[in-house]
Amino acid sequence: MNTKNGTAQAASRRLEIGQRKNEPGRLVAFRDNSSIDGIDQIGITPLHSSGENNFGASIREKSDPGKILERLELIEKNFLSYVHGQQKLFETRLEESKGTETLFKEEVQALKQEIYDLVSTETQIEETL
Repeated sequence: MNTKNGTAQAASRRLEIGQRKNEPGRLVAFRDNSSIDGIDQIGITPLHSSGENNFGASIREKSDPGKILERLELIEKNFLSYVHGQQKLFETRLEESKGTETLFKEEVQALKQEIYDLVSTETQIEETL
């Protein structure tokens, strides 16, 4: 409740000022205000009048081919180093896994042999009785 001139008035929950439907003209005006130095900043990359992307041209003009080649070689070296490290880890894990498999098979075979020995001993005792 709001009071005006000493009398209580119900407060409206609706915001009437500034409450407008979508107006495309307003968006255009806002967009015009968002440009910096006459360049529209809405798009991600600027376009030539032909419609082609101009982004790559500015990189080529400022970049030194030797620096690009150095960066590429560094990326290649780092990637191959990472891949070779991962391969060595995988090879080590594979060898560990094969060793564990061999040990497991030996232990299972030993247990099977013990069971066969127990069964054969029991049958020999029963036959002698």
